[in-house]
Amino acid sequence: LSSGINAEYGQMAAKLLDVPMVVCDCTSLTQAGYVGEDVDSVIMRLWQTAGQNVERTERGIIVLDELDKLASKRNKHGGKDIGGEGVQQSLLKIIEGTKVTVNDKAKNKSHQIDTRNILFLASGAFIGLDQIVKRRTASKTLGFGTPASSSSSALPPPGKRPLSSSFGETLDDSERTERLVKIKETEERNKARDALLDQVEPKDVLDYGMIPELAGRIPILTTLHSLTKNDLMVIAKDKERGVISQLTDLMSLNNCQLEFTEDALAAIAEMAFCKKTGARALKSIVETTLLEAMFEVPGSDISHVLITSDTVLNGACPVYTRPAEQSNN
Repeated sequence: LSSGINAEYGQMAAKLLDVPMVVCDCTSLTQAGYVGEDVDSVIMRLWQTAGQNVERTERGIIVLDELDKLASKRNKHGGKDIGGEGVQQSLLKIIEGTKVTVNDKAKNKSHQIDTRNILFLASGAFIGLDQIVKRRTASKTLGFGTPASSSSSALPPPGKRPLSSSFGETLDDSERTERLVKIKETEERNKARDALLDQVEPKDVLDYGMIPELAGRIPILTTLHSLTKNDLMVIAKDKERGVISQLTDLMSLNNCQLEFTEDALAAIAEMAFCKKTGARALKSIVETTLLEAMFEVPGSDISHVLITSDTVLNGACPVYTRPAEQSNN
């Protein structure tokens, strides 16, 4: 059970094993005969990725992303659920092992692909699954001897919460206190959610809306913990696919060097952590911080741009350096 990261692990495994891999979005799958993609289309896409080689296709990897969107829903109007439980039932035979026919229109031929040796990985956010686990694990004790609720002691009073910051900023005390309290609350909430998801069982997945036959064919369940501030800093500083490295390369096209201080990186990570949208928040925060510099640098003699925590938190102007200033220094 994960959100997006399963595809990354699948790509790494496919590269090491030299096998084809394809990521399929389950939100576009519908039952046969309705508008949308049939379940057999995932085998077709793997066959195309394998260069139309049947033997490589039968040893490939298929990542069923957004599987939680196939959870069965109760239709209030009595209509048919063409994109939920019906698609789950269609996936049963393919995951268990069957022969799927793919048509080669260019050569006017058809091929039989055996899916028994294809590795299937299913991933999804499964929002609300932690609440299902909480209801299952909640104590049913009544009367005397009832244990106190954990929610009452989860967070200390606002006035007694520890205030600590990883960088020095120029915010006033009220804004600084509010931000640090929000970070602390988010950390406590993530820890409680991760602790619940560590106890997930197949029964919880069934209560979420997956049919028993499909849950039985995917027996291994694993969860990923929430991203921490340190994780967000590592993602932001990633030299290959990090948003900062991308913008650094973009600035280098104008012969300008972009630099972030450690305090600025910590501020970006904390702001992204408070937004509760994962690593996707990093891109919007960094681009908003560099909005002025992206217009100032092109066509100018600026050779160096320094981003500080004051720029990230308070919108202060970045520190620009020109060749004449560098020679004087």
